[in-house]
Amino acid sequence: MRFRSTILEQDGTQTTAELEAVDVHVLHATLHRDGRALLKAQAVDDGEESAAATNVRLTPRRLLLLTQALHEALDAGVPMLSTFTAVAEQEEDARVAAMLDDLATRVSSGQSLSDSLEVYPRAFPAVYCALVRAGEQSGSLPSVLMSIAGFLEWKIEISGIVKQAMIYPLVVAIAGYSMVLFLLSFVIPRLGSVISKIGTELPPASRMLISCSGFVAEHILAIALGSLGLVIGLFLAMRTSAFQIFATGLLARLPVARNVVGTLAIAQFCRTFSVLLHAGLTMTSALELGGAAVTAPQFRSKIDSSRERIVGGSRLGEAFEEAEVMPPVALSMLKVGEEAGRLPITFERLSRLYDREVKEAVKKALGLLEPIVTVALGLVVGGVAVLVVTTIYSAMKGIGK
Repeated sequence: MRFRSTILEQDGTQTTAELEAVDVHVLHATLHRDGRALLKAQAVDDGEESAAATNVRLTPRRLLLLTQALHEALDAGVPMLSTFTAVAEQEEDARVAAMLDDLATRVSSGQSLSDSLEVYPRAFPAVYCALVRAGEQSGSLPSVLMSIAGFLEWKIEISGIVKQAMIYPLVVAIAGYSMVLFLLSFVIPRLGSVISKIGTELPPASRMLISCSGFVAEHILAIALGSLGLVIGLFLAMRTSAFQIFATGLLARLPVARNVVGTLAIAQFCRTFSVLLHAGLTMTSALELGGAAVTAPQFRSKIDSSRERIVGGSRLGEAFEEAEVMPPVALSMLKVGEEAGRLPITFERLSRLYDREVKEAVKKALGLLEPIVTVALGLVVGGVAVLVVTTIYSAMKGIGK
């Protein structure tokens, strides 16, 4: 970002210049190191360029590697600035490397690590920044970073399980869609041209099939490009939080996926809440951030309702029981842990329990989903095949007459 700056030089004179810096604090620190003082600074860049500069996104795996590097550096006594510089030198993405250099500059100028990370909200989520701030305030940043790394590893593992479960249905659906397009655009139009020459009267379903196939054959290129665009658009939309919340809410209403979504939501919350409590956050702050980390909107609303009850004076176990956040067995463990003052450990155990439950729920859902998708594909392709056979039979019957 460019600033029109008024500078007090070492000899007491004032000069004006346009200088590049991420923000005013970094500009002030840079001039101070040179023995100069910043008197006034006015931004001359537009807001879009500034927003683009901080709109850097880190994949979960990249964020995990950076967190592990920071933890190892702090645990070994290596300065944080050296770690940012070393990671930036190995980074192939120029925008990510620039972000790491900027983080090093901000930290060197006196900003806290959590404040520096909050400048890049797409790279470092709110939960991540809150945990880092709690670690800084409690003086246990290395152990907090280790907990964050474990949490990120869990998220990557669970995400991999869910994605792997979706591969088979997606492949079968794409194969079935391609087969139907091939039949409608290539096979049936040729059959229709032969039948039209014969002049046989066909049933209404056969006439509709031939008419539909003619439309598909005539616009096959537009349909193929439109289908490809729809897939790409859906893939891009899946990366946005709004679409993820919408899709999760929709899946929660489906019989096959309902158990998976509910179990995954509890596992997400227990894992996040455990890390937040271990980092030293207050109960209400941990509930707010833990609820925000859950993608299922129904479960998130229950967490918000529980938080309001706790603010009103209720205990955590009572609030969760009234809002029906967890099953009875988990609630019993929670109440015992609350009485013993061991909530962080209790939620850590619950997270391990529901980790296994998520994997089992995904396996069961996949076991049900595979035959459902296969039967659905068989009905669609088989229905088209039956119509084709019926059309041929009707034509041959007409010739016989």
